[in-house]
Amino acid sequence: MSGTEDKTPDVEGGGQSVGIPAAGELDNHSFTPTGASDRQHWQAGYVSNPGLDDRSGVFFAAVEMTRMPMVVTDPRLPDNPIVFVNGAFLDLTQYTEDEVIGRNCRILQGKDTDPETVDEIREGLREQRAVAVEILNYKADGTPFWNALFLGPIFDKDNNLVHFFASQMDITRRRVSEQAFRQAQKMESIGQLTAGLAHDFNNLLQVVTGNLELAKRRIEGHGDALLETLIDNAKGAAERGGRLTQQLLTFARKQQLAPKSVNLNTLVLEFSDMLASTLGRHIDLRLDLKPGLPVTMLDPEHLEMALLNILINARDAMPHGGKATVATSIMSLGTGSAERHLPAGRYVILCVHDEGTGMDAETLRRAAEPFFTTKGPGTGLGLAMVHGFMQQSNGRLEIESTVGKGSIVKMIFPLAAD
Repeated sequence: MSGTEDKTPDVEGGGQSVGIPAAGELDNHSFTPTGASDRQHWQAGYVSNPGLDDRSGVFFAAVEMTRMPMVVTDPRLPDNPIVFVNGAFLDLTQYTEDEVIGRNCRILQGKDTDPETVDEIREGLREQRAVAVEILNYKADGTPFWNALFLGPIFDKDNNLVHFFASQMDITRRRVSEQAFRQAQKMESIGQLTAGLAHDFNNLLQVVTGNLELAKRRIEGHGDALLETLIDNAKGAAERGGRLTQQLLTFARKQQLAPKSVNLNTLVLEFSDMLASTLGRHIDLRLDLKPGLPVTMLDPEHLEMALLNILINARDAMPHGGKATVATSIMSLGTGSAERHLPAGRYVILCVHDEGTGMDAETLRRAAEPFFTTKGPGTGLGLAMVHGFMQQSNGRLEIESTVGKGSIVKMIFPLAAD
């Protein structure tokens, strides 16, 4: 984990096995941890002569056979290299034996690995004590995964440090679920606050609009055109404020919807001219509509606003032109699809795919928050309104994005009840 200059041992491993048993078999009723008896294994030296006591063979055999990814390092050698890994470790990390043996475990670190967590591991290694952390590691192909790492020292019978071992467990799903839960709680709290503010603001606007209407009636016929213009401008601003409060209420799921049984293909075709006009002449609008799409229950007017907001974002992400695709599809979710936070069943999807600048991880995480914007003068309510609309429609908003490659925004709706 440290650099080669200070020779500090560094152990942090991959993640949990996907279920493929580690190498090892029974040979004439005796355990052969290195596989077939007629093949010399690259780890055989450590199994047969690890420098411990008579129990060491049992230890290394157990490491080899367990389905928990395991790695053993040798702090007596320069840079504390890996000297033993089991099949489960290789299964998960996608490394080969030759790629890991003799190297430090820092090969599993990447650009988003937390330096403070690495320091915590290093401290435990220096103090020759056990350490348990959760750390972001990377597979051989660069795929990140969250790893619940436990490492500890191994001493010989004379109490000399001879090895470190590290077990791992892939907790990526748990971390993603926890993050989604925290985000949902955050959005719920913001929604409650937003709803209260929107109602109060709307009440004030009604008072302002009412008084402006009375003022205009009082001066009608007196020939004061300038004053009438000023009052009209003030009324226009109040009306825009009213529309803003409606967007806030939509995000907070307090807006009154008028759901109808509709076909998404039909709605998209009806909106297509307006959608193309919104994108402008430098962006090509393409439709990819699945034939025979089942109907769903939603408010058509709010869907139109949601789709426009998504396409406006797509347009702004392609200042030099490009292509935006609006597509529909069908999706079935089983009972094992809890990570999508939707009940099992069939759904229709309205998807917008652009070729724009894309979003980094932090921007993507906050994309649906109200008042969060990367567009300077924007209100930051576009995707927040879409999120609220989807919540009220018993659906889900999903966003995928890659910097430099574009974004995919999916609105997932349940099928209408028969």
